[in-house]
Amino acid sequence: MNSIATIVLISFLFFLFYVTKFFFTSELLTKKIAGSRARLTFGLFLLLYGVNQIIAKLELVTICVGVVFIIFGLANLYRGYMQNKHYKAIENKQTV
Repeated sequence: MNSIATIVLISFLFFLFYVTKFFFTSELLTKKIAGSRARLTFGLFLLLYGVNQIIAKLELVTICVGVVFIIFGLANLYRGYMQNKHYKAIENKQTV
């Protein structure tokens, strides 16, 4: 198993961890933070999966599918990062 596939697997496991944390948390802010981290790790999963598809086979269809995964992965990464940054700032204001 190559290193990109290993990182893809690890990011998917983190995604499952944060989704589980999201569903089993009752506090709203903690739930939002777990959801934003789940989105962030899912974006990383999609991005790396797309890169892995492009590296694995150099065919037109796999390149197109890989590019679509990379675009959606980048969008999820950006959105998850911005949400996490926002909710962590709110959490820091509440604790101070």
